[in-house]
Formats: sequence, C-alpha cells, structure tokens
Amino acid sequence: MSVLKSIVPKEMRDINRTAILEYVRQNGIVSRSAIASDLNLNLSTIVRIIDELMEDKLLRMSGEFEFSGGRRRPLIEIDNSHNVIISVGIGGTKASVALCDILGNILEIKTINNHHCTGESCIKLVESLIDDMFPFVENRILRGISVGVPGVVRDSKVLAAPSVGWDNLPLGIYLQEKYPYPILVENDVNLEALGELWFGHGRTSSNLIYIHIGTGIGMGIILDRCILRGAHNGAGELGYGMFDRSDLLHRYPGFGALESTIGGYGLGERAKEILKDSLNTEELAAITARDVFRYAELNAPWAVNMVEEFIDKLSMALVNVNTLFDPDLIVLGGGVMKSGNNYMEQILNKVTDKTPNPIFMKSSELEQPVILGGCAGIQQRILKYCVVKDTL
Repeated sequence: MSVLKSIVPKEMRDINRTAILEYVRQNGIVSRSAIASDLNLNLSTIVRIIDELMEDKLLRMSGEFEFSGGRRRPLIEIDNSHNVIISVGIGGTKASVALCDILGNILEIKTINNHHCTGESCIKLVESLIDDMFPFVENRILRGISVGVPGVVRDSKVLAAPSVGWDNLPLGIYLQEKYPYPILVENDVNLEALGELWFGHGRTSSNLIYIHIGTGIGMGIILDRCILRGAHNGAGELGYGMFDRSDLLHRYPGFGALESTIGGYGLGERAKEILKDSLNTEELAAITARDVFRYAELNAPWAVNMVEEFIDKLSMALVNVNTLFDPDLIVLGGGVMKSGNNYMEQILNKVTDKTPNPIFMKSSELEQPVILGGCAGIQQRILKYCVVKDTL
C-alpha cells in the first residue's frame, strides 16, 4: 500500500530556497520585502535564506536601493558572474558545447558539424568538447556538466541512442569518474523543453509541450514544471504516432509512422524516390527535407502535395497533443520546422476550434535549446531546486 510522504524541515527549507531563487530569477532586481509579500513568507525567513544564497554566491547585492521610511534597503539579484555550467548537445552528425552562466547567457560555444562518431569515439568526442571549455571557466564556480543525448535516458544512463551508437551506456557514471562535478545526462528533446521553459517562450508557463521536428520527431512534456518521463522513460515519442489506417499494416523498428512521413528523414527519402529518374546519383544523394519545401515554393506538384500532407498531419498531431495534455503552450522547433515556419498560419487555422481548450503555439526562437536546457537542468537537479505543483 502506498503511503503519503510528509515533508521534513530540510525539504521545507529547500522548497523555500527554490521559491526565492525562482522569484529573483524571473523578476530581476528585487527587494526582500517584495519577496516576503509575494511568496507569503516571514521576512526573517527570507533574510536568513538570502544570506545563505549570497554566501553560496548565487545571489548578490545589485547596487540599487529601495527607500522605505527614510531607510535605504539594498536590492538583490542573481549572481551570474560567479556561476557557470558546461552544457553539451550531441547528435548523430552535429555536436555543440557551451559555457553558460546561470541566467542562460552563452559565454563560449563550439560546434562540430559532420563528426561521424559512434560508440567509443563518440564518448571521446564528448570528453574533448567538455575539456575545451575548462580554460574559459577561470576563477568562476563550475556548477555542473550537462550532456543532451538523442535517445532514451534513465538516471543518466543511456538505454538506447542508435544515432550515436550507444546502448545501455552508463555515461553519467563514466563522466563522473573523470570530472569532479555534478553530472547530468538527459534526453535532448527533454532538455529543449526545459530550455524553452526557463529561457524561451515558456518562462510564464507551468505546462509546456516542445515538439522537435528534425531528422525524426520527438516531444518534451513539461507538466507542473516537471518533465514527464513515463514508465519506461519513453514518454513523448510522438514520431511513432499513427494518423492513417494504413500505418497499422507496417512495423516500425526504426523511425515511427509519423516521422517516416513528415520527419526530415522521411521527407528526404520520399523526395529521392520521386526524383530518382530526374537527377544524377550525386544530386539525388544531396536531396533533403529542405529541398521539399524549396520545390513546393516553386510549385512543383509532388512537393506541394508533400507539404500539404506535412501541414495536415502536424495539425492532427497538435490537436491530439493539446487534447491529451492541455498545455499552456506548444512550442515547435527543430531543423525541419525552420523550413515549415512559413506554414504556421495555415497550421493554426486548421487546429482552431478543434479542441475543448484553445491551442496556443509558437515557433522556438532559441538558437541553442539543448544547451540552455542543460543549463536549466543542472540548476534544477544540483542547486537543491524543488518543483512544487501550483495547487495541491
């Protein structure tokens, strides 16, 4: 029988500490009295926790003051000058690493395109990227190292990431043995969702869906500011969604039904099949999803039909997602969506008035969502962040 767990005093302190840090992060330069009033906490509790956070170099005096009854009271703000995070995003062909401060500002960044690494060589690539950032840490406090992985991750163990050749890889343990800092290994789309929640369109949201449409299709689900993972850490595999009866006639050991149709790989392969008699071998090999949208702009009938199917199936997916999760916001990102952004108005028209609750959606404007999600993830997991539901 399950038993409700009580909150011990230490957990209560961590909750209050989180609430104060979040308040300052979201509001900028603030006063202790404003925090006490808005969070409904005793001023003495606020003063004690703020003193601790300043000692930890997470908060600092802003240099500004408020005036109350003739007294000048110093205002406080997040101390982003002392705190940095190394955040890595590794994909099948592209890898990036950045040094960020805790406000999500990217201080240094390095990107490698077409790395062609798998298995052990891909681990070495991650190590090399991390090592490249250490000279830039200088005298600041390195709060942790994050790695975003294109696969299923549980407790910093990569269960499956075929695009980089990892299977049941304890990457978190491996990196922890090498680096004496807190380590976070997480699914890349979950990090994209977290990055959008902290630093993008979702900063005022508690419930957010991030849909990544790139080579494949993935979905990060944030409910009550928590990542929804599922029983097997596979929640959000939207690419396996089915939107046609004929989908049931096939098996999908690799790409799923939806991503085989409107994902980057699926669009590219279908275009190659259509153009195989029109292009030479080299030209055909270079065809990608981006070319499908380019041909559609030139009114090539086959491409127009594919883009119309892209719009229709993505619209159906959005309706289903909104119906299931009722988010504040759905954010669309990924390489294919950069080409598909021109059709956002058409998609919005198709999904309007199709669900009990309205669908609010935007295109991501973050240049490095995985990197920023790693920055947020380290803070959530390492700096004693406690996520509390809005209502109990």
